[in-house]
Amino acid sequence: MKITLGTVQFGINYGIANTHGVPADEELKSILATAKEHDINYLDTAHAYGNAEERLGLFSENRFNIITKFPAVKTNDELQNVLSLSLDKLNCSAVYGYLAHNADTLIENPFLWETLLKAKEEKKINKIGFSLYSPEQLERLIALNCIPDIVQLPYSILDRKFANKFQVLKGFGTEIHVRSVFLQGLYFMDPEGLPEKLSDLKPALLELHNICKENNVTVSDVALNYAVANPFIDQVVIGVDTTAQLKENIRAVSDWRLENDLFARIETIAIKNKTLLNPVNW
Repeated sequence: MKITLGTVQFGINYGIANTHGVPADEELKSILATAKEHDINYLDTAHAYGNAEERLGLFSENRFNIITKFPAVKTNDELQNVLSLSLDKLNCSAVYGYLAHNADTLIENPFLWETLLKAKEEKKINKIGFSLYSPEQLERLIALNCIPDIVQLPYSILDRKFANKFQVLKGFGTEIHVRSVFLQGLYFMDPEGLPEKLSDLKPALLELHNICKENNVTVSDVALNYAVANPFIDQVVIGVDTTAQLKENIRAVSDWRLENDLFARIETIAIKNKTLLNPVNW
């Protein structure tokens, strides 16, 4: 299963369409059990996700490959301390992946890359990398010779700004993990009921919903499978609030049968204000 379970919802209320809040312990255990049962083997978390790391330390039981992310540190000592803290919270001696939560941290402090390489040599980390927000960040880090084992970046049916970087990354042997395939739930919202600040996205969302309706598929199924079907993408990070949501996403991937002409049509949708495809601007 090409899905990584995102865990921000396990530590804080997150997402424009989230009505469930943070899942209780029993629900969290059920989500993790369902994930493992369906061959979802990766968890994505971060120091910044409230108490998500601690909860995974309690309930993940070393069944998953865990990727976590460090905040905006400025010294090697800070980075080493934050890594030790995350390992303690996660109740493990090593993590599969350790990423800068924002690539700017490494751009501004490129010497931190050496600290990551050292922690990798010490087998505290299997793979190192960074979370990206713009293609320019990737270009700057490659110029600094910070060649990642893993990157995480936003990618979805209407936000494809990184698509022309995929072949470059694969040339380095980099794992490409994508997030925001549902744009934090924006794609599910009624285009007629968008907040005023998002009104420029209304025509594109209306067109997306109409295309899906004509093809008798849900926006959710299309959004998820658009990323899963991309051969350059290794993992698609999705967050859920309930076991039922996770099962629905697993079903969506398992049952997908439509041809690529649907995706090609969606790719023609024009976006009036592309800055609104970044939730930071909401």
